Amino acid sequence: MKFWDFIYRYFGDYADQVLRASPGVAKQLRRSNIHLHAEVYASLILFLLTLSAGIAAGVGVLVFFLGYHVFIPFFIALPVVVYLIMIIIPSMVAGSRASAIDGEFPYTISYLSIMVMSGLSPYIAFERILKGSIIFQKTGELAQRFVLLNKILGKDPLTAFAMLSDRNPSSRVRETLSGYISTVKAGGDVIDYLNKRARALFNDLLVSMKIIADRLGGLLESYLAIVLLTMISFTVLYFVTASYSGVISFGIDTGTMSLLLYILMPFISIAIIYLGDVMQYKEAWMDWRPYYAFFGVTLPLAAFLSLLGIVLYGNPAFKTNPLVTAVHEFLTLPMKLADIPPNLTFVESSIALSMALIVSIIPSLIYAEYIAREYTIINGITRFIRDLVEVRKTGLPPEKSIIELSTRDYGVFSKYLKKISLELTLGVSLRKIIEELFKKIKPWRAKVLLFILTDSIEVGGGTVDVLENLAWFAESIEAIEAEKKRSMRTLMIVPYLGAVLTAFTIVFMAVYMGRIPLASGQFRAAASTVLPSIVLNTYLMGLVAGKVGSGTVAAGFKHALILTLVTMLFFMFAKLFTGFL
Repeated sequence: MKFWDFIYRYFGDYADQVLRASPGVAKQLRRSNIHLHAEVYASLILFLLTLSAGIAAGVGVLVFFLGYHVFIPFFIALPVVVYLIMIIIPSMVAGSRASAIDGEFPYTISYLSIMVMSGLSPYIAFERILKGSIIFQKTGELAQRFVLLNKILGKDPLTAFAMLSDRNPSSRVRETLSGYISTVKAGGDVIDYLNKRARALFNDLLVSMKIIADRLGGLLESYLAIVLLTMISFTVLYFVTASYSGVISFGIDTGTMSLLLYILMPFISIAIIYLGDVMQYKEAWMDWRPYYAFFGVTLPLAAFLSLLGIVLYGNPAFKTNPLVTAVHEFLTLPMKLADIPPNLTFVESSIALSMALIVSIIPSLIYAEYIAREYTIINGITRFIRDLVEVRKTGLPPEKSIIELSTRDYGVFSKYLKKISLELTLGVSLRKIIEELFKKIKPWRAKVLLFILTDSIEVGGGTVDVLENLAWFAESIEAIEAEKKRSMRTLMIVPYLGAVLTAFTIVFMAVYMGRIPLASGQFRAAASTVLPSIVLNTYLMGLVAGKVGSGTVAAGFKHALILTLVTMLFFMFAKLFTGFL
């Protein structure tokens, strides 16, 4: 007996009660694309509820007899938590699916409007999305389901669209399909509707950029307050505690401080990166190449340098090892350059960690900048399409127009355009040329524009009106990206401000406490433990700056490098602070 048969057999009789208690589960289950009947999913909820209740009861009784009464409320709440999680899972999956579709859908509607303008019926144009399913992955699934409903199950196109609308989690898709159905039933102009709908979606994206910037601003203000208040206040309190621990015992111990600075604060920074990712507008395609370099080169290199130059060097058994000594000498080279006095040697581990992070991030930064240059191809394609419209107005056919434009400079796109022109001259079809280029061109928006351009020429001959519409969409995409950068750029100030203020204040305080004779011994041990966390958290703030400022963590590599370098300079020239004390 299969698992699903088992749970439905024993819990199916009570499934309707779960669905009546939570009426939205069935609808969200359909929209989440979880391939389970509502009754079967409700049976699964009851099965897990029963299982968790049994486990909670057994462990709760054991805990009670062992005397750990404080944990009993957690076991009592366990079945309730399991039930609530299972109820909201379909909504969470549907929301994630809606977000993925929303990032792609404006481009899909632009494609449909251009195909309909080129002479295709809306139904054939929608089916044609399957040819570009490598690009339109999420909406390609909608097109595949439409073909299933229309061609195989025999539903008429409007009924198929209505069923797609009901099962889709994206409000944009539901509104668009519902509006299309109403337009067709009322005898309206479908081409005009699709054009206006596409333009409305792009305008909505422009407006949403400003809203997102406001929300991120509030999030970063809270982040700055947490960083400044938590790190500075607790670090100062710990310095005072450690300095006078030989006289009086009070305050925070080393374990608590390490947990706060090495676990909690990095967790908060990572949580801010995640929340920023959830709130920001994202493309339908993610470029993972910079992160391959980060996780494959940067993190292992940072771990290797830190292990040898900091951890193993601190063990007397390894101090004589030539490799360990060489790495340590390299990481602490800035100390010799800055001529740090003996009373400030507690900054040694912090400078060594700074060097390890700076050296290890450089390969990923160079690779990320190289990849970022590829994205300038979108600007070149946009200018090319606008010029193509103007050349087409002279009466030249599309292929001749492309060949004519191949001598102009479109930045990164120029080398690809020359290749297109050469192969067109040799008689190769534009479709085949573009499909080959897709293997070399990585930016998703560039692929979308070239795919739509190719289909508009192949289907309708690339008329001036169609290409004019495509040029408008290309320029709208560029405007959205420009607005995104404009809205987010100012937000980078917040992580920079937090990192610089935190590093400066704590280093200044460390220098002050290090000058107190009574506190020197205990304080230096405490400072050597705590100060490296300032470097680590500053590094993470740089990644936060990149995420909120440019939309990707990879863009934060350079900010992490800059902030870590600034923090290291504070440590290197800490002796100058003694002049102010």
